[in-house]
Amino acid sequence: MSHTPDPRANGISTNDYCALLPKQRYSHEARGLMLLLPSSGLVVVPFEERKGGGWTVAVVEGFGSYPVGGHHLVIGDAEAETAIELSLGEPVPVRSVQDSDEADTLPDGTVILTRAGYSLRKDTDEAGTIWTRFLEAPVRTADLGDDLFPAKVRSAVPVKESTSV
Repeated sequence: MSHTPDPRANGISTNDYCALLPKQRYSHEARGLMLLLPSSGLVVVPFEERKGGGWTVAVVEGFGSYPVGGHHLVIGDAEAETAIELSLGEPVPVRSVQDSDEADTLPDGTVILTRAGYSLRKDTDEAGTIWTRFLEAPVRTADLGDDLFPAKVRSAVPVKESTSV
């Protein structure tokens, strides 16, 4: 095995450990991705979502009790959401923002995935920055809790330029 388990995972539950990590995706987005589980150092590919939550995974890189090809290993949703995605080609650039001040500097239209697991879209009006969550009232940057950071930048929508005739 070439990936070293994170020592912060020793002595705490998997869910408590995953709560320390930034969320990388929603659980349902994990199917078919090659994921490094930081707590154990295993590399797995989730292929079957389980009815009670979690995923059945194939082990891509394992050791000891968890050999390559083991199809009966189950990981929880929190592990699937916080695992590090590995790729076979060039790495995909991922940007993170560490706090609300840094998030405030992002361009309008940017969507971030918060550590709490939901997306916020940034817009600006005359009173300042507004963060909108799907089907919920917008909030100002000052009202964002630091428990939402670090957050992953999901996308940026280009700002439309106005044209006058």
